[in-house]
Amino acid sequence: DGVVAESNAIKDAAFREFFARYPDHAEAMQAFHREHHARPRRFKFTHLARDLMGEDEAAVDRMAEDFSALVADRVVGCPEVPGAGAFMREFSDRLPLYVSSVTPHEELLRIVADRGLAPYFKEVFGDPPHAKTDTVRHILEREVLPAGQAVFVGDSPSDWRVAQETEVAFIGRDSGQAFPEAAPDPLPDMHAVAAALRSLL
Repeated sequence: DGVVAESNAIKDAAFREFFARYPDHAEAMQAFHREHHARPRRFKFTHLARDLMGEDEAAVDRMAEDFSALVADRVVGCPEVPGAGAFMREFSDRLPLYVSSVTPHEELLRIVADRGLAPYFKEVFGDPPHAKTDTVRHILEREVLPAGQAVFVGDSPSDWRVAQETEVAFIGRDSGQAFPEAAPDPLPDMHAVAAALRSLL
């Protein structure tokens, strides 16, 4: 979302549509979604089902399944971030590329496959169950890399914080989310991200 595919607005619209099914809580959940934009959707559905509606984990499961059915095909069909295809074609031959996303793992695998992107990536990690910080550390261990030789490309403040926590370099892509002042200025598209990455190689 926001790095390979221009899917943030699509997912935001899907959340609005989904929360409208619960009119007593729709406004509060929209605010909660905005406040926790980069958190996994299950975190949001847990708040809705358990904290606001007093329901059990089975209700969270149903919400997660219903939302996946609502959004997955839309993400498969949405435009790519400008330059993303060229980025993957260039760097997949030079570097091991991985995906870490807050999209649930099985859904993410299907989206990557249906968009024809699987050949570009060494592995794909969705959350749940793979939290981004844990994923980055796993990749560093797997590749036998010191943190200073890896780069996290992300489009959100939470991505930048993961890079800070794991001590990897960070290149931001501007998908409309506000980064902290301490973060490097995000770049407009993946053409610019590719140029920044080349300068590090």
